Amino acid sequence: MAAPVIERGPATRMIPGPIMLPFQAFDPLADAGLFEDVRAAGRDIAAGPDGTPVAIAVRRQVILEALLDGADVAHDHEVVDLIRADDRVMGVRVRSHAGERDLPADLVVGADGVRSRVRSLAGFAADLRDVPGATLSFRSPVESDVPFAMRYLADGRQVGLLGYPGGSAGWWQIDGVGRDAALAPGVAAFTAAFARLLPAAEPALAGVRGEDQLLYRIVTEVRCPTWWRPGVVLIGEAAHAIDPETGIGSGLGMGDALALAVAVVSAGDDPDRAASEYERWRRPAVAPYEVVGAEGTRIARGGPLPDEERWPPSG
Repeated sequence: MAAPVIERGPATRMIPGPIMLPFQAFDPLADAGLFEDVRAAGRDIAAGPDGTPVAIAVRRQVILEALLDGADVAHDHEVVDLIRADDRVMGVRVRSHAGERDLPADLVVGADGVRSRVRSLAGFAADLRDVPGATLSFRSPVESDVPFAMRYLADGRQVGLLGYPGGSAGWWQIDGVGRDAALAPGVAAFTAAFARLLPAAEPALAGVRGEDQLLYRIVTEVRCPTWWRPGVVLIGEAAHAIDPETGIGSGLGMGDALALAVAVVSAGDDPDRAASEYERWRRPAVAPYEVVGAEGTRIARGGPLPDEERWPPSG
């Protein structure tokens, strides 16, 4: 019997905002029979001659609901420990409002992100590095006329816009000055400065009225020397996290899930062989993106950063 998906959040939780779903996610979604529905719920970005887009702008909640439809999900549960027999993980101990209980499993899959509890409990080595600088983002209920627009600044960082059915979001890669300093000039000053840099964002920015629509974040990248141990395996950002402004993180995670599923089916009753084969197949596909990382995505024009490209303002 398949073990449930352990989800710390409640079943009523809604994930706000959009995601730019890259082409690396298309095959995994198609394999699950979800691609056309997801595409219909979003907006194509940069469709090629054959009509296939490079990415899709879509609400995160659409993806979540599609992936969890029909799944056995244990909401309001968190993993507090791993069950072990000798050197092998045999399941997880979870906690909920009803107390703690053990869930046996042939293979525990850690798909729990950058700060992975499973990774920590299993003792995987991991290199976590904060990306230089920060990102100040906005969310707006106003849908942009264009699904995607971006400008590279003089130092190679980005200011960008994503329009999706139901709203828009934008991001500005800035110095890591801290949230208070980043928001100190005020919402009106931020939206005006953003619109000057990226005029296509002006209609969407008209819907940004308060600080609650702005998000300041420091991005952490993750590198793991190995993704599996007997009884446990890591996928997605638990194994490898890359700056989301590269636009590929979700696609790589979904590709991991498909590769692991294929390996599990191929390995029959040997979950450890499945995990080993998954890493052997999948690591070469992920490695180039890890090598490039956040710094490799910058396209610098050179010269000092003009005042209008700096936030918060220097004067």
